[in-house]
Amino acid sequence: MKDILVVSDNFELIEHFQWVASKLDSNNVRIDYCFSANNSHPENLVSLGMKSFDMNSGSHIDSAIEKYNLIFSVHCKQLFPKRLVESVVCINVHPGLNPYNRGWYPQVFSIVNKMPAGCTIHLMDEEIDHGDIIYQTEVAVNEVDTSREVYNRIIDAEKALIAAHLQDLIDGNYATQKPSMDGNYNGIEDFKTLCKLDLDHVGSLREHINLLRGLSHDGFKNGYFMTDDNKKVYVSLSLEATSSGD
Repeated sequence: MKDILVVSDNFELIEHFQWVASKLDSNNVRIDYCFSANNSHPENLVSLGMKSFDMNSGSHIDSAIEKYNLIFSVHCKQLFPKRLVESVVCINVHPGLNPYNRGWYPQVFSIVNKMPAGCTIHLMDEEIDHGDIIYQTEVAVNEVDTSREVYNRIIDAEKALIAAHLQDLIDGNYATQKPSMDGNYNGIEDFKTLCKLDLDHVGSLREHINLLRGLSHDGFKNGYFMTDDNKKVYVSLSLEATSSGD
């Protein structure tokens, strides 16, 4: 029997993961599902039978090390501690094409800095989005895409990788390769810097459009500027491409 823990804060992906897992041989696998302790709105995840897990809790980490043979991170909002990734095989499902734009909101930075976008399933080490690569899929970033379109494309690619390879991931039936380089990392502060728009910034119109479409994601207030009377004004970009010749 292999005991597995899956920690996720993404309802769409974990619902898909559970569906794929339901097709496996349940006599040989037992899977527990948890969301991270800093998830402020876990209601939909609770509806999937998930419970809270705190990566900052020594007792939770001790229990996980003792209990599980394999742990998946599937868009988990908390960082896995070094002690955990060195004690249990931990696999990350990451919405970026490692080693490009490791860290926060990879699709945003791929639009802005023109680096490749995609998804990566990789072994976890103590560095963020850094371990040996198991599977990857690159996705297109079109010049009319906002963050939402690229993100949706990445989610679809992640679902396909999970469906195709979950059994092999559980069985350890896969090869790995080291990233070709360390690549670049973007933290939450880098994202916040992008969001604070400098109205006096000098650049091409293309650069400004790329920044705004990278920060445009339905339902989220990201890019903004401050008025002279200290009001915050949020900015998003809508793009619509016509068919050829229109």
